[in-house]
Amino acid sequence: MYNISGVNSINSYKGIYNTPQTGGVRKSDGIQSPVASKFVFTHSTNTTQTPKLSFGAVYNAAPAVRTVLSGKEEQDKYNTISAMVDKKVKKDLHELLKTGKLLDTSSNDKTTTLDNIYKIATQKRIAGLNTKTIVEDVISTIKNPFNITQKFGDIPVNLQNEIINEEKRQGKNISSLDLDVKSSTCPAASIEFNLAHKMPAEFARMAEGLTSEKMSVEKKINVNELSQGLMDTIWMLNEFGTPHKLDNWNTLRVTLQPDRNAIIRARVQNTYRDPGERSVLDVLMQSTFMNVGAQNTYDSLIDKRIPKYNEDDSGLIDIEKNFAEELATGKGKVCVTYQRIDDNGRLVGYECEPYETLDHIQKTLNAGDNVIIGYTYCDMNNNVIGGHEITIIGIETDKKGKKYFICNDTDDGIYGAIKYPVDEMLPRIHHAGIPKSVLVDNVEFVEGWKELLQIYKDTRVQQEVQNSLQNTRLTVLNQ
Repeated sequence: MYNISGVNSINSYKGIYNTPQTGGVRKSDGIQSPVASKFVFTHSTNTTQTPKLSFGAVYNAAPAVRTVLSGKEEQDKYNTISAMVDKKVKKDLHELLKTGKLLDTSSNDKTTTLDNIYKIATQKRIAGLNTKTIVEDVISTIKNPFNITQKFGDIPVNLQNEIINEEKRQGKNISSLDLDVKSSTCPAASIEFNLAHKMPAEFARMAEGLTSEKMSVEKKINVNELSQGLMDTIWMLNEFGTPHKLDNWNTLRVTLQPDRNAIIRARVQNTYRDPGERSVLDVLMQSTFMNVGAQNTYDSLIDKRIPKYNEDDSGLIDIEKNFAEELATGKGKVCVTYQRIDDNGRLVGYECEPYETLDHIQKTLNAGDNVIIGYTYCDMNNNVIGGHEITIIGIETDKKGKKYFICNDTDDGIYGAIKYPVDEMLPRIHHAGIPKSVLVDNVEFVEGWKELLQIYKDTRVQQEVQNSLQNTRLTVLNQ
């Protein structure tokens, strides 16, 4: 979820529309400054959940590619995997074959889901992780991505002193209270869900890499597929400390890896996982996406990061999440901010009409993609008191014509889709990752993320100066 912070939130585009909007920017009004509101979204679990309705429909990841094993090699791989898993997981494995997910080739290197699960089953895993458990978790998660959760597991008392001492060796003075984590990983868990739901072969490939002795995944990125050009993309990779290499003017190789403490969390979950807690895969994938977005400063043991663009040490801001999502999927997304929040953290308007927001979401879904959104909670005076990040996977219309967003929430304890009335959710959407192709006809983009992040940094400096002056005044008054 989100925590309110005293740092400016910014739009990843300048909303210029030809039609008037309530609280939006009309074309005749010129371009709104990107620094429109002193407000930033980060993620926690301190806000009361909105009531949800259980919804049983499961939306399959992608159209079937192949549903029949081809040749002796694929049959041998299938038999090897089937022989090492439990009876229920064997059924799930067969179901993946029937639906086309097992032979899906959505991975970055075009290997199949089957290829990558077989690699997990037959090659050495990092010490402290159980190969059979990992294989079964990959199969079960792809079969039902709604099993993915962001709920941290507790660290047993007999291990806490050892972990606290490890944190002290890293220069962090913590106590056992810091290990009782509520979870700020909803953006990372949403990215993980997206992979399992829409790109099963890539989910399996990432699972293989992150549980291998390398504990990392290399991805080949087509620069033309991203929302920014080559120079801005390289600038972002440098700014975020993401290892990369330029193959040619169109192709980048990036290395995604979790923080150094992720393996400790993963080993704890490997042995002590309770029902409803994160799996080993959840730990390593969410730690990776959090670490990528947090400029390699995330710590899986305490769920904190060193803030670079604001003052909050938990969660990710919208642009950080968007950066991690682009690298994870290889698909370009623009982080669109829909709500307008004033300097006091109060919702005062919108950047476009509700039908336009819905159109962005509908077109993205029509193109076969999900939409990760951040939505807000407001009090009776429209003061934003928190928020959360979920994934929209479809839109349903009931017999009376009422529309519902079909969603996944990694923090609700429901292992299936849920639904929200569209007319109630639309005004609550703060931001969403939307393909640039959906937006080109009705928005004007800023030149790049470099400009946006510089604004974040400049604003943080201004905030620190203001806080320093305020503290000085208080000191003088108290003397």
